[in-house]
Amino acid sequence: MKIFPGKQIFFIAMWWAFCLLLVSCSPAEDSPEIQVRTLLKRGETAAEKKETGELRKMISEKYSDSQGQDKKAIEAILRYYFLRNESIHLLTRIQSIAFPQPAQAQAVVLVAMAGQPISGAQELERLRADLHRFELTLARENKEWKVIRAEWRRAEPGDFF
Repeated sequence: MKIFPGKQIFFIAMWWAFCLLLVSCSPAEDSPEIQVRTLLKRGETAAEKKETGELRKMISEKYSDSQGQDKKAIEAILRYYFLRNESIHLLTRIQSIAFPQPAQAQAVVLVAMAGQPISGAQELERLRADLHRFELTLARENKEWKVIRAEWRRAEPGDFF
């Protein structure tokens, strides 16, 4: 079959238009900030469901902190906390996310922990929630963000407003 030059151009143009349409319809890769926010939200959900395995996946094998704890120590703390508390409800506030390097993120996250649902910051004192401020360092490992360091201290109810 002989195709005339005008038809070849038409077919090539249609092929490129089809390819461009496919590319524009495919989901774009989320920005690093959205990826980190998604990881933090997944962590909140996993903690409330006491899914130690899911949380374990979010912690790097290279994890270490100023208290000399490694990944295994953090897993033990999580298991202990889950066994000790019948139900866990969290209220989280991401204060900041920064990227000092392209494959490294630093996040400051406020977390209120209670045995019953927390509908908002105004309930924190009434529920006697445990309030913490986490400073997390995350690294991109094999296209996934993982926590490589965490430092925490007590937070105040006013920090959540």
